[in-house]
Amino acid sequence: MAVVYYDKFAGKFLAGVGCNLYQIESTQSKHLVKCGEVSTTDQADSKSKVEGSAFVGGIASSQQSVVVINNNKVVEVFQRDFQKATASTVAIKRPTSVQVTASKVLISDKSGDAYSYDFDLTNQKYLLGHVSVIMDMVITADNKLLVTCDRDEKVRVSHFPNCYNVETYLLHHTEYVLRVLLLSETLLLSLGGDNQMVLWNLHNATPLQTVSLETGHYTAAAFTSPFLITSSSRAVKSDHVTLTKDHVTSTQGHVTVYKLTDTTLTQVSELPLPHEIISCAASSCELLVLTCEPNLLVFDLVDGVLSNQRTVEGDHDFKDLVLPVRPDSTKVSRTAGFAEYFERKKKRIEEESLKEEVKSLQVKT
Repeated sequence: MAVVYYDKFAGKFLAGVGCNLYQIESTQSKHLVKCGEVSTTDQADSKSKVEGSAFVGGIASSQQSVVVINNNKVVEVFQRDFQKATASTVAIKRPTSVQVTASKVLISDKSGDAYSYDFDLTNQKYLLGHVSVIMDMVITADNKLLVTCDRDEKVRVSHFPNCYNVETYLLHHTEYVLRVLLLSETLLLSLGGDNQMVLWNLHNATPLQTVSLETGHYTAAAFTSPFLITSSSRAVKSDHVTLTKDHVTSTQGHVTVYKLTDTTLTQVSELPLPHEIISCAASSCELLVLTCEPNLLVFDLVDGVLSNQRTVEGDHDFKDLVLPVRPDSTKVSRTAGFAEYFERKKKRIEEESLKEEVKSLQVKT
């Protein structure tokens, strides 16, 4: 598993592959340097401890720090020199996504819960819970709404930090929701395992536009105003052979660029690639793509058109570390039959609320 990320505060691309963090010093010189390493052991649960198997699962940045999550439940905060983690904690379950505000680190996990921490990774606070795995989340620029999506077709919009106060649910997808992105203060984009991309009005929960893939499935997306870049995976068949599971010879990636005008996405360009795309990130003028080959590729992005492809070189070994991870839609859990689960959730929320009330009374007295 691997991920690429554009750190807008530093103006540089980051790549997390295996347990290593890399930074692209200059995309023009196509040079990648190792800048850090995440913890490789699970300190919380010896049953799931697998030495050397840690991989970076997500990256988020603030003006001063970079936060990294990995599959061994470890959450770490690095300063920009990446010499050593300044704070570290072990999540309750494996983290699935990470977001940051000016003062908080937000983590979602595979059990469907989300938590917040201070930047020193203390003062953990339960935020919300889904019935199934939270696939992704994003917080609005004003830090007032937290959007989460899950394997159970749902996109939830909650008030932050009091996430028990649900603003709305965005219900349109028929399979897992892979990704959510904010395109503006009022526009949200969701990508689903049903091969649909939906543009939403976040304030009134209305779907404004739906784009469906005729073949393949979405794998990643990035936004750099006014351009949305999506990647999809498409099966390639041999000539003169009917496309069936037995006759698929390979999978290739496909990059599509859309331009956002008011509340409409219009396709500007597209580019096929010989290998499936794992992750992508975009700056105002460049696109970084990580493929299954594996390779790190950089493209110039000018007026919505990708050009000048170049491979990022450096001291790295991506072999056997880059694997696509997607939910099996046949195993997606549904809400039916989860009465006991909901009861536990309700009890936990009540206990959290009671603790907050006790703290408030103690402060007043």
